[in-house]
Amino acid sequence: MNKPPLKWAGNKYRVLPHIIPHIGYPKRYCEPFGGSLAVALNTPAEQYILNDVNRDLVTIYQNLVNPNDDSFIKYCKELFCTENNTREAYKELVRHFNQATDATERARLFVYLNRHCFNGLSRYNSKGEFNVPYGREFKDKQTGEKYIQSAYFPEEEMMNFRMYFLSKQLIRFTSLSFEDSSLYEDLEAGDVVYMDPPYVPASDTANFTSYATDGFTHDQQVELAQLAESLASKGIKVIVSNHDTPVTRELYKNAKIYPIQVTRTIAAKGDSRKKANELIAVY
Repeated sequence: MNKPPLKWAGNKYRVLPHIIPHIGYPKRYCEPFGGSLAVALNTPAEQYILNDVNRDLVTIYQNLVNPNDDSFIKYCKELFCTENNTREAYKELVRHFNQATDATERARLFVYLNRHCFNGLSRYNSKGEFNVPYGREFKDKQTGEKYIQSAYFPEEEMMNFRMYFLSKQLIRFTSLSFEDSSLYEDLEAGDVVYMDPPYVPASDTANFTSYATDGFTHDQQVELAQLAESLASKGIKVIVSNHDTPVTRELYKNAKIYPIQVTRTIAAKGDSRKKANELIAVY
């Protein structure tokens, strides 16, 4: 399986065996909540419509698949050096990212932040500023001493991403709201849409939805379910991932539900990670 280049909350890489069989071999594949694009990277389609509301994330992907310029990977790698792997250097580069206006520079810095921040989280405050703390400092369980661990630079994964999508017939990256009708206007019967929205909270303490500036509301969850049914009525296959809760069971009551268990990889403490109940709804 092709591994995505970025760490991402809700990354579907580990549950691909549960998702890919539902997709098949569509002519067009659309993903409104792209995230790490783990599913798209392992879906054999002719054409791709890949979207995420996070503009910085989309800019990374656009640079990686630029057929006329392969320098972006090397440009990112320059930031992965010993002097940049300290709490002080990280804070300075966070400030630089939040002040930067050049899209490619922000994308380059975002790759650095993704691999140096706490658990690879992507979180912005109400001002649109990245605000995840440094995550490369650890404590030895036996001695209690703190140490710095170097960050992995995903050069091979970035190159594989580039080569995979450059080999495809057509790929379109956008940064739009999932409600934007232009995402779906080219789809026809037999095409596939995979929706992996910010999840309905599994509990009152698990509400992580602000990986872009705005959160994701219950009304939007309802609108997403209505959109899925509308697309399905046109012969387009729609697959949705979410927590398995009474709320989502009601939202997707007209779909076929496949319950799965997933081990969490984004959590406050490593020893608190446990399996979570999720579902795959297929229209």
